[in-house]
Amino acid sequence: MAGGGESPRRYSSWSEIPVPVLRAFLAELVQEMGLREAGRLIERGREQVRKFVAGKIEAPHPRTREKLGNLLIERQGRGDRVAETLVQAPSATPLKLILPKGLERATGDIRAMFALIRKHRDAPETTTGVEQWLLRHVKSEYSSEQAYAAPKRGAPRKRAPKGKAGE
Repeated sequence: MAGGGESPRRYSSWSEIPVPVLRAFLAELVQEMGLREAGRLIERGREQVRKFVAGKIEAPHPRTREKLGNLLIERQGRGDRVAETLVQAPSATPLKLILPKGLERATGDIRAMFALIRKHRDAPETTTGVEQWLLRHVKSEYSSEQAYAAPKRGAPRKRAPKGKAGE
């Protein structure tokens, strides 16, 4: 959670953890495992998680704050990294949250990023392999999306001409 080699402060109770620390911890959870899995860990929905991380929810409900705080304390005590949590149900990875919508745009962005990396003279030899792996991974994720067709509109109903109702 803390960057630059700092050691994070250890908390003894969930109630003493400031909201910004909880927000940063939840943002790390989301980045590591996705909105749904992070929400499952604290028994909340992905929209509530997204809104709290984005700052649209200033302070979570006390029960949510307690669950999130206890999770943070538990992780600190065990020294776990967020990614080591086993989550049963699969969901979209954070890549879909940061890449543009649509497979073509997402792969275009990835190719552009790796082209810039390859221009650097110290680029590792594994750059192309990582790019290919990432493109395959993104392609499989985007192919699992359900494309919903626009609802079909029926032909406009024709009215019967006046005067022919009795025929």
